[in-house]
This record gives sequence, C-alpha cells and structure tokens, in this order.
Amino acid sequence: MADSVSDLAGRARKLGLAGDFVSGHALIDQAGRLAGDDPEARAICALERGRLHNSAGERERAQPLFGEAWRLARQAGAHALAVDAAHMLAIVGTLDGAVEWTATALAYIGEHPEAGPWRAPLLNNLGWSYFDAGRFADALARFEQAVDLRRSSGEKREQRIARYAVIRTLRALGRLEEARRLAEETAAAAVAEGAQAPYVLEELAECRALLGDLDGARDSARQSLAVLEQDQAFVGGEPVRLARLRRLAR
Repeated sequence: MADSVSDLAGRARKLGLAGDFVSGHALIDQAGRLAGDDPEARAICALERGRLHNSAGERERAQPLFGEAWRLARQAGAHALAVDAAHMLAIVGTLDGAVEWTATALAYIGEHPEAGPWRAPLLNNLGWSYFDAGRFADALARFEQAVDLRRSSGEKREQRIARYAVIRTLRALGRLEEARRLAEETAAAAVAEGAQAPYVLEELAECRALLGDLDGARDSARQSLAVLEQDQAFVGGEPVRLARLRRLAR
C-alpha cells in the first residue's frame, strides 16, 4: 500500500514543483483514500501535502502537516521519513525553530542510524537558515560540516553542491581569495568528472569581478550562462542573478 501511495505522492511533488498545486492536491486526495489507517502511508500523504502548501507559499498550512507526518512516521518506525518531516519543520519555522528541529532530527538519527544520509541535508538547510538571517559565520560552520560528510560518503555531485554553499558564504564574509580558490578547484573538478557546475562558475565570476579580474569574471560568467540560460527554473525564478551574469559576461 505504501508503495502505491508513494508513487502518487511522488507525482504530486513534481506537480507542486511545476506550480500545478490543484492537480498535486488531487493526487494526494487519491493517495489518502488508499492510505487508510496505515501510519506510514498517512505520513507520506501529510508530508507531501505539506510540501505542496509550502511550495505555494502557505507555510502556516504546511507546518501542522509536517508535524503530523513526524508523529505518524515515528509511530510506523519509518525513520528516514520521520527525519524528512523534521527537516521540513526546520525549513518552515523561525531560525530558532530551525535550530531546534535540526538538533531533534540529528538526535533521532543517532538513535536510528539507517536515517544517516539525512545528516548532510539537515546541516545544509540549517546553514541556509543562518545565511538568510545574516549569521554567515554560523552558516559557514554548518556548510563545512556538510562538505565533510559528503566527502566521506564519496558523493561527487553532492560535494559540489555543498562546496557551493561554502563558496557563497565565504564571499558574503568578504573572504574573497578563499572563495575564489575553492570555486576554481570545484569548477576544475567538475570538468575532470565530465560534470557541470554553473552555480560554482557564477560564484567564481562574482569573486573574480570583486578582485578586479574582469576578464576572468567574463569567462566564468559566460560558462555559467551557457548552462543557466537553458534552465527555465533559473531564468524564471532568478531574474536579478541572470541579469547580473549577463552584465559580467559582456
């Protein structure tokens, strides 16, 4: 039963990310009828309905659903699902709430190691909560912890994502040379792996521009734009960053 519910919930999540919330909720309604009294299936429904509300900017409606998912998933012994719910509770609350829920989730992982892969995402999300609050030193500490976890797990793509957060925060702290060096290393590693790192290249362009290397900034911005101009989510959702990259690329 949970598998069928998961399939419907996964489709609902994709619809939510595409902005089709009505269709997403309709799928969760269908999943809810299948879930019956099964606590894991009900937790999945609550979690994904909460995500739909959160994606629609309705945090006040999302939060109790994430709380319900946290309760039901623990009742079902679905430990990774429980941590997923806790991580969403950290995202939708205040900074103090994010700190508290991250600590709760990490403690829960300590009791249930099978949910261990959630450690790095939890630290990453807490880092961005600190970043958004202007607490860059606190953000950097969490991002660096996330990098260490990703490195130990050997996840190359996730390492790049984690390093991007470190680079962005170093720039916010004014530590431009460190940010530039790490961005250059990360971009070069991506090339060696046959992968793309447009956000790292965006940061490299910004760092080079601030350090007075306008030719280098232009080159990095053009490389970043070659990928990001094809990304409709970025084009539609980040007009200021897109315009900035285009200026740097001239």
